[in-house]
Amino acid sequence: MHADASPLTEGQRQKLCEMLYGALIEMRMLGWAGKSEQAADLADAFHNLPTGMWQNDFSLMFFRESFLVPYRRKYPEERVRDYVAMVDEVIAMKGK
Repeated sequence: MHADASPLTEGQRQKLCEMLYGALIEMRMLGWAGKSEQAADLADAFHNLPTGMWQNDFSLMFFRESFLVPYRRKYPEERVRDYVAMVDEVIAMKGK
C-alpha cells in the first residue's frame, strides 16, 4: 500500500471525472488525427482511474507517478492538457 492511499473526497472524485472526460475527448481527437499510438498511451494512463477512485486504498501519487508522468514525458509538446498539473490540484484538495 502507498503512504498516501486513502478514500477520496467527493470533490476530488468530481475533478478526476472532469479530467477523465477531457482525456476521452483528447483520445478522440488523437484518433481523428491518425495518432493512434498516442491515443492508446493516453487510454493506458487513465484506464484504472474509473474503478481506482472508488477504492479505499487509491493512491493519487501512484496514479500520477506511474501513469501521468510517463505520458507527459513521452509527449512533452503534443498534449492538449497537463494531466500531471491537474492531478496535483486534486491532491491539494485533500482535507478541504
